[in-house]
Amino acid sequence: MKKKEFSICSFNVENLFLPPYSKEESYALYKYEKSKDKVERLAKAIRDIDSDIIFLCEVGGEDSLQNFVEVHLENEYLYSLMPGNSERGIELAYLIKKGTDYTFKHLTHKRRPLNFNYPHEEKENYYQMSMGKKRVYPSHLPSRDIAELRIFKGDSEKPSLILLGVHLKSQLDKEGIDFGGRLRRKAEFKQLIETYKVLNKRYHQKVPIILLGDFNGKACRDETDSEFTNLYETTDLEDVLEVINEPKEARVSIHIFDKQGNDLGHQLDYIFLPKMLHSKVDPKRSGLYNYKNEEGAPFPRPTSLYERYQLPSDHFPIVCTLKDFLT
Repeated sequence: MKKKEFSICSFNVENLFLPPYSKEESYALYKYEKSKDKVERLAKAIRDIDSDIIFLCEVGGEDSLQNFVEVHLENEYLYSLMPGNSERGIELAYLIKKGTDYTFKHLTHKRRPLNFNYPHEEKENYYQMSMGKKRVYPSHLPSRDIAELRIFKGDSEKPSLILLGVHLKSQLDKEGIDFGGRLRRKAEFKQLIETYKVLNKRYHQKVPIILLGDFNGKACRDETDSEFTNLYETTDLEDVLEVINEPKEARVSIHIFDKQGNDLGHQLDYIFLPKMLHSKVDPKRSGLYNYKNEEGAPFPRPTSLYERYQLPSDHFPIVCTLKDFLT
């Protein structure tokens, strides 16, 4: 088979709720509807990126995904969505370009306990157990899921590539029990790394495993948030932007503006690659994708919350293109 490039994209499409829905109760759950203009521009960006596999965050259920693929992507992609644990119906999904020579298997980890409780829950559990009673609070589950996609060539039972896609706990703390969501996010990331290690061991470190998605924190090598430090302490994974030596100022995947209008943006979206893939990365076709205007010229980055709202998503897609891979 002729050698070729293989491209992967991770894209938080920000509340992709797209009726009509097949179930009446979906209209009560999915109260938001993304504007037609933004949906069309999302589709335009996906077509322009032209990746073989696209991991999506914040998809408003299977009906929204089906409507998006059939109407706005003209059925050019296969798709897979397995509902996770999101309380507001923002799901993880994969798009797979039709015509590829591979088969795929989508697995969920949503029912795997995190072995995590908030401090006040641990305290109560400890008290009850000291009294000879059962735990009051069971372990929490992931906020969403670990969306595992296994990619196979031919009739092989061993995957040629595994993707572990996540949308980790946000920084919201409505109940005031976990400032910045750090404790829950740390537990979710720990589970992700454990999953990576189990799969790595199962396949004797011969199958490349990629971690990707919206990590909702600074998981980059510089100024790493505390919940992500075990990534660099216990694995050889590196973000694609680090592999291609992207300038630090060009690594902002979301622009966040404070009340004074200051841009506090940073990188939340990542594609982490094992060392065996670093040499295969095509730097010219990897990095953050900038949205384009009707003439195909990149839009300037937003300088205000209003300008950010004009974009099809508050996140910028991140792309990794591998040379001579899956041939």
